[in-house]
Amino acid sequence: MAATHEDNTNIDEVAEEQFIMADDVLEIVSDDGDQPMDDDDDDLRYRDRTDDEDLNAGNVVWEDNSIRHFSEHRKSVFSVALHPTQPLCASGGQDDIGYIWDITSGERITKLTGHTDSVSATGFSPDGELVSTGGMDGKVRIWKRRGTEDYRTWEFLTEMQGPDEVMVRFVTRV
Repeated sequence: MAATHEDNTNIDEVAEEQFIMADDVLEIVSDDGDQPMDDDDDDLRYRDRTDDEDLNAGNVVWEDNSIRHFSEHRKSVFSVALHPTQPLCASGGQDDIGYIWDITSGERITKLTGHTDSVSATGFSPDGELVSTGGMDGKVRIWKRRGTEDYRTWEFLTEMQGPDEVMVRFVTRV
């Protein structure tokens, strides 16, 4: 038995090319030249504008009232992880870099390099001795704290290569 479409026509017949006939048209709408919103990047009106000009175009007043921000990142920040015992955090972003920050002063402690695509995950081990970054390049990179005096010196420990994007999460057993 052949399969049929809702209007009882054979599906094999429906698969043939179909065309709109003149008597199928209800209304003809003229093209007013308006471009779809997602084509703004190609619009000549915006091609030579800077980011600051775009931000100020609508007379919007921008105010940064954040307590801390990640000034070293040059693109979007995708991940932030807090250290379990110290006033530190690790961040990772679209600029392919991770950082460890002192959250009391906002000072950058160290730069976590080696990724070739966005750093989409960061995490500290439960004891705070290790920090890891996971990236869209499929790498998980791990650093360990060097010394016992403070948490200001970190050294690269190892890297694992996966097939694609990596998410990192340390699990604490209770």
